[in-house]
Amino acid sequence: MQKRSLVFNDAVFAVNDYFTPKIKNLTINPNDIIVLLGGNGSGKTSISKALNQDLKLLSGNIPSHYKSSLVAFEKQIELFNEDFKLRNNDNANDSEALGLTPNKLFSEIKNDELNSFIDFFNIRDLLDKPIRTLSGGEGRKVLIVKALSEHTDLIIFDTPFDALDFKSRGELLKLIEEIPQKYQIPVVLIVNRPQEIPSNLTAIGIIKNLELSSLKSSDEIKKDPDICALINVQNYQEIKLPPPPKKFLVNQFSGEVLVDMKKVNIKYQDKTVFDNLDFKVNRHEHWLITGPNGAGKSTLLSLITGDNPLVYTNDITVFGFKRGQGESIWDIKKYYGVVSGALHLDYRVSAPAINVVLSGFYDSIGLYKQPTDEELKIAKAYLNLAGLLSSQRKSFKQLSFGEQRVLLIIRALVKMPPLLILDEPLQGLDGFARARVLSFISSILKQDNTSILYVTHHKEDIPDGFTNKLSFVKKDDVFDVLQEKI
Repeated sequence: MQKRSLVFNDAVFAVNDYFTPKIKNLTINPNDIIVLLGGNGSGKTSISKALNQDLKLLSGNIPSHYKSSLVAFEKQIELFNEDFKLRNNDNANDSEALGLTPNKLFSEIKNDELNSFIDFFNIRDLLDKPIRTLSGGEGRKVLIVKALSEHTDLIIFDTPFDALDFKSRGELLKLIEEIPQKYQIPVVLIVNRPQEIPSNLTAIGIIKNLELSSLKSSDEIKKDPDICALINVQNYQEIKLPPPPKKFLVNQFSGEVLVDMKKVNIKYQDKTVFDNLDFKVNRHEHWLITGPNGAGKSTLLSLITGDNPLVYTNDITVFGFKRGQGESIWDIKKYYGVVSGALHLDYRVSAPAINVVLSGFYDSIGLYKQPTDEELKIAKAYLNLAGLLSSQRKSFKQLSFGEQRVLLIIRALVKMPPLLILDEPLQGLDGFARARVLSFISSILKQDNTSILYVTHHKEDIPDGFTNKLSFVKKDDVFDVLQEKI
């Protein structure tokens, strides 16, 4: 049966009393691939929610009775919330206590395509794992498989390539290019990088000030310098970061070895992640960590932060504390700052932006202590450098994904700790924001006080200054961990 076109005319939606996204004039045909571009805070996420019928229509016209699927970070948050409720039900049975798994998520999908997509994205061994234990890239693949298997009238991808490794990004791009022709399902794709734009796109739309006004051709967009700057890597300037409060300079960790892992063994069911892994991070070292989704990068970092309970069954010493010898989590937290997809998922408070930054001084999610004048001054200086000073009183939840991510980055930097753990920190950032954050990281790489562990899947996101590299390389069904000087 021939599918209809989806037409939006002068449609105005409600996020809340202050934010009203608008889709002025948009027609989506069954074979279309429409790419949407916009800066952080422009309203990309709101427009994607409007297209997915997640927002109340205030006025104008939208298609009637159409089914849509949205792949977005916010959908991952919804899965985490669903998992939490399932596990914390007072009457939970053994299956519910395990939490939400991909198998449970897929349970209502009954078609042949589901299994083919499961194999295409190589997630069959994840089907019985709790959603909360998956890496960012694995979780994103699960969402994509669900969306592709639901036989919808429209699929909206909101920055779907974030957290995916190079191979997976290439496979997904090829699949997106094929969806309209193969399944007669149109695609709306929101991206932040030029290499994520399909070669057979129909048109490109620009989102500004919460409004999608009209579509343009690819050639027209290429001539627009402002739009090109949004999606391309910019040259970043060297900057001077604010010094940490004096109390952090006085109480810094004085040892030479920040992390020392000896003969670490990690195994989940039948899958071996680490087999007698030795890994040491010395003061003044900066480690670049690379490898495909599911290789063990996030597991490695969770052993350092103590978020993985298997840290206590292994020989791991962090900042002089051998884990499992009576140390508190606060003994460890004060010496590191972290940015990761997991932290972003957990940071769900409605605090003002300034409080999010200030919470970095206290290693908390939310601010529960009165900050000093010095801490306030430093937090505002960072907000100014990040271009977010005017948003300091806005709620964290009201900000865009990219603005939230930048806040979490400067939250990790404010105390300038001995160790910075940056797990895919540039996810969701436009070209301007990536350049700004890379200038922060570049500045730290030139200093002596802070070491960096940096995970990325993008070569263009690697600034100069790393001294060591740890690579996860697949060999048969397991990953070898290769360590080298750069």
